[in-house]
Amino acid sequence: MRTTFGSISIATSGLFVSQRSLDVTSHNISNSNTEGYSRQIALQKATMPSYGDPTGVVGTGVETYDIIRMRSSYLDVKYWGQNKTYREWNIKAEQLETLEGVFNEPSNTGIRVVMDEFFTALEELSKKPGDATCRVAVVEKANTLTTTINRNGYELINSIRDANFAVMNKVSEINSLTEQIANLNKHIFNFELGGHKANDLRDQRSVLIDKLSSVINITVAEIPGPNGNNYLDIKIGGITLIDHINYNTLTTQDEVKPGITDLGGGKISKVVWAGVTDQEVRIESGELRGLLDVRDGDGEGFNYRGVPYYLKKLNEFARCFTASFNEQHKQGVDLAGNQGQNLFYDAGASSVNCISFRVNPDIVKDPNKIAASDQQNGESNNGNILILIGLRNEKEMFNSLKGTPDDFIKSLLSALAVDSNQAKRMTANSQALVDQTENRRLSESGVSLDEEMANMVKFQQAYNASARMITTLDGILDTTINKLGLAGR
Repeated sequence: MRTTFGSISIATSGLFVSQRSLDVTSHNISNSNTEGYSRQIALQKATMPSYGDPTGVVGTGVETYDIIRMRSSYLDVKYWGQNKTYREWNIKAEQLETLEGVFNEPSNTGIRVVMDEFFTALEELSKKPGDATCRVAVVEKANTLTTTINRNGYELINSIRDANFAVMNKVSEINSLTEQIANLNKHIFNFELGGHKANDLRDQRSVLIDKLSSVINITVAEIPGPNGNNYLDIKIGGITLIDHINYNTLTTQDEVKPGITDLGGGKISKVVWAGVTDQEVRIESGELRGLLDVRDGDGEGFNYRGVPYYLKKLNEFARCFTASFNEQHKQGVDLAGNQGQNLFYDAGASSVNCISFRVNPDIVKDPNKIAASDQQNGESNNGNILILIGLRNEKEMFNSLKGTPDDFIKSLLSALAVDSNQAKRMTANSQALVDQTENRRLSESGVSLDEEMANMVKFQQAYNASARMITTLDGILDTTINKLGLAGR
């Protein structure tokens, strides 16, 4: 049989449930601009009904049995998979755009222009082989050409050094995120031991996983534990990074890389698992993959065409250009009647590269040593200069390309333009997918202030109605207890 105060208990339960729903609504509104916050909903159900009443089963009120976060694990996994691809190509697009600025083509200071000026100076000297002014002009234009190649070479080396520094920073960032996620796993596990939901802590963890997915390829899974609580497992390339509250870290090993270290690029950092000898991390995507491709890609085989590829091409240009001009210049005779020497400095053993490429210091000191003539005592003879000018159209000068020096530079710039445009297209395409998934996540878990305001009014009205019910029941009880039976006295 129902108790006298049963109705008040039912109305009171309505007050408590409405109050809890208002608390959740207030929490949602307060965190509407919090990064990664998932809106929460208070779930309610009818309490156990009362049996044995002559009229049948009677309800006993309502209760809040759970507060859930509106979050789709499917969309999270999809976002993490798409985000790593977007971040990888975004890094490549940024780095290649920087390289385009290094070469600065087309412009009045690019390699092609200064090379044209060098050949123009040779043509002027061919008209006046004995003229000192024309000889000085040739030396100056040759110096401008070598200085331009040197500058571009130094910028490429600096790009590799910067990318290497960024790789080390990304490794530190991964380790920091890993530690934070493992610590949150511990707090979440302890909090949920009592059967509660650590909604806000899970949101914080999701934000960190979002950041981690942008840096490196990860796979994330929640594994059911023996006590009913889930254990978070994160792997990189099949190897465990985080196992619940335990985690591994990454580190770097510095290595000498021929063709880079010897040109001033410093040692190159290889990403390995800490505590395991020479166990490289299998990095397949993310910002770290983009940086590694830009830093290490030499274009050989199926390798990406990163900065080393363009550095190698610039080295080839300097080396082959030097070899061809020196070989022909030594066939001529200078103003003093001596056999020509190297026009560009060459210490032998393929020592010429984009950094060491420069005019022979002896010729810089004495432009009369330019071997313009092809015969003795030929001050007005321009035979050798004409052959040197003809090297402008030489198509067998380079090893990797059949074409003139101008063709070689155009080929290099075309490759850079193609790579840069591809990176930009891939960035735009992958970003569209990421934005689409992110919008779906926000529609699922984002806070709508209009919706929360409507909920606030709804729960407020429910609270007021329950309060009015208690007031009404209070009046009924007052009449029953204090006034019933007083009539007629």
